[in-house]
Amino acid sequence: MKLPFKFVLEKRLLQYIAVATGSLVIICCGLNFGWTSPYLLVLLSEDSPIPMTADESSWLGIIYLVGGLCGSLFISLIGHLIGRKSILLWLSVPLLASWVIIALATTLLELLIARFIAGFCESLTLTSFSMYVSEISDPEIRGFLGTTITTNYFLGIMAMNIMGSYLTIKVCSFVCASVPIIHFISFVWTPESPTYLLMKGDREEAKRNFIALKGGNEVDHHLDIIARSIEEENGTDMSFISLFRQPNRRSLLMLVGLRFTQTFSGISAFTIYAQTIFKEGRSTISPLLGTAIFHAVQIIFSLLSSLFVDKLGRRPLLIASTIGAIVTLLAEGSFFFVRDVIKLETSHISLLAVVILIMFTCSYSLGLQTIPCFMAAEVFRADLKAYACTVSSVFFFSFGAMASKYFQFTKDKYGLYFPFWSFAICCVIGLVAIIILVPETKNKTLEEIQTERKSKVLSLSVNEGGRQSN
Repeated sequence: MKLPFKFVLEKRLLQYIAVATGSLVIICCGLNFGWTSPYLLVLLSEDSPIPMTADESSWLGIIYLVGGLCGSLFISLIGHLIGRKSILLWLSVPLLASWVIIALATTLLELLIARFIAGFCESLTLTSFSMYVSEISDPEIRGFLGTTITTNYFLGIMAMNIMGSYLTIKVCSFVCASVPIIHFISFVWTPESPTYLLMKGDREEAKRNFIALKGGNEVDHHLDIIARSIEEENGTDMSFISLFRQPNRRSLLMLVGLRFTQTFSGISAFTIYAQTIFKEGRSTISPLLGTAIFHAVQIIFSLLSSLFVDKLGRRPLLIASTIGAIVTLLAEGSFFFVRDVIKLETSHISLLAVVILIMFTCSYSLGLQTIPCFMAAEVFRADLKAYACTVSSVFFFSFGAMASKYFQFTKDKYGLYFPFWSFAICCVIGLVAIIILVPETKNKTLEEIQTERKSKVLSLSVNEGGRQSN
């Protein structure tokens, strides 16, 4: 849709508006992902509206991640054909449909279909929104706007846990169905990414959108830089296979390392089974209160991360976040080992398990929760972003599904201590990958990041050639 921009908005104001209205679909994804936390307990109760076994109920979480995996593969097919904004806008329709199906469901199969649709939409949403935010925002606030993705995502998860503890499945679903409707109505007026429009050869529309988003200072100069970068990229191989060649191979390994560390910290499992964990932890606080605190801390520390990411940088926050996650996961596992294996009396300190899990959340939310979600859109060139974000999402949902099923299996077979210690080991591996592979991109334009990557690879090639000649 072409927008009748009759006046130029104040610099950056429309960037914030576009991200704020677009974030409604992110909140909807959070509502969907958090649905299992309160309602698994309902579905497994004696008064369940749809009776099922514990193993059957676990698939309500897994099928969501499988849907996300399929959606990740689909975005690579349409990422170059449909605008970032258009994808985000029309995803409102299937998201609305998923809530209606859940509200009217009478069988497990219907719930699984709705959860698959929701997961499919989430992967398209997160991938498209990260690209959209990176392309419309100024370098000075790109990190801040990028971190709002996960902040709003966990805002939706917390809202679901609260609503799910008081509302029936049908009522809650109809309430949630209003979110994609509001998103469509508010987001339809925002501009398409100027970078995407230049890729499609529509310079006039790109110029108009660029002025609305960032003001009219040297607009032609900025568009020329972006267009020149796109032109250079069009002269090279832009196939999926090019992700595995230099200078992209190292960045691809970085994405895999970030997603591995992010998901195998256990966060997907903790979110899906949040109220179950607090119930089995035998804490003095209720599962609802524990879960509410868990997600409130995620939101607060995600906001802190968004404030610091453009000042301190990506690398320091990621390293500090991972170290904190390692320490707290080891501590949490040790608590459950002492309680369940050594059989020491821990009822007088049962609150300690909750405190440690909250400390883990604080550490995780400072870096691992937010930064991996937008790094693919930052470090890859425009024509490869869809492929890179696809790979990033594929690993996120694949690792998330594996981690969630692993958590459920090991806690039932060995006890809660086992998955916590396992996740700590995974974070140690991830920390090494972060230190070696993650570049610093704060306050740099996307074009500057690409130039630095090419220069670094060229320098490495020259040094390697010199060593071989010697």
